[in-house]
Amino acid sequence: MYATYEKHNYMNPEFPIFFHLDKIDKTHKGIHVHWHEHVELLYIMKGACTVQGNGIEIYAQTGDIIMITPNCIHDIYIDRDVCEYYCITADKGFCDNFNVPVCAGQFAMVIKEEQAKKCYDSIIEIMNSKPGYYKAEAKMLVLQLMIRCCRLAESRDIEREGTKSYSKTVAHAVDYLRAHFSDPVTVDELCSYLGFSKFYLCRKFKAETGRTVIDYLNFLRCANARRLISSGQHNVSESAKLSGFNNMSYFTKTYKKQMGSAPSEQLHKM
Repeated sequence: MYATYEKHNYMNPEFPIFFHLDKIDKTHKGIHVHWHEHVELLYIMKGACTVQGNGIEIYAQTGDIIMITPNCIHDIYIDRDVCEYYCITADKGFCDNFNVPVCAGQFAMVIKEEQAKKCYDSIIEIMNSKPGYYKAEAKMLVLQLMIRCCRLAESRDIEREGTKSYSKTVAHAVDYLRAHFSDPVTVDELCSYLGFSKFYLCRKFKAETGRTVIDYLNFLRCANARRLISSGQHNVSESAKLSGFNNMSYFTKTYKKQMGSAPSEQLHKM
């Protein structure tokens, strides 16, 4: 099954935030496999859900916050009658402008910290009541929430009960691939950088992410190419080259496999 790209068209570029209340019930058991270029924060209001992706499952219940990092293929499903949650989607560029590192090695994390919850509660109140200058205040609060979440991740102060996460080895491999996907990266180079044998690293990476190293690298490259094509500032050939592809035939074949459609089709959706 191909993952669906979820495009977020922000009506106002000065307010790069989506905010809404979602509900999954018996008639709609879950959210299909998808991915997006921006960071997502879910706040469970009722029930429970499981977010899974790359061979990892994260369970969250009422009162929990889930942070999903950009470009991670994932889906959401429930095993109870209903799950309601608020969703904040913030443009990755908005976070990057303030040097907030939302691309952690782990694809998602559960946050139970009270300060983060209070910050999210304030965002809900502001977005629902919409007082004067609410957009400015909402951006400030979202940024504070992102910073809080990243600090928790870095300090390893996140509650991980019922959660599987990447090992340090795979997390470092993922971080390296995300930082160098546009370069001519090889598996041997990655193994040399991390100090592990090719057999060990490839087996461990596939076991934890559900993908081979090359498949994950190609996904990152295709995701970036899609972003460049969608921006309207680069054609297909330029987007491929800037994303690490030097062979257009291989790029087209790989893009269709990873994204579910030919790169030229993206131009027609703009």
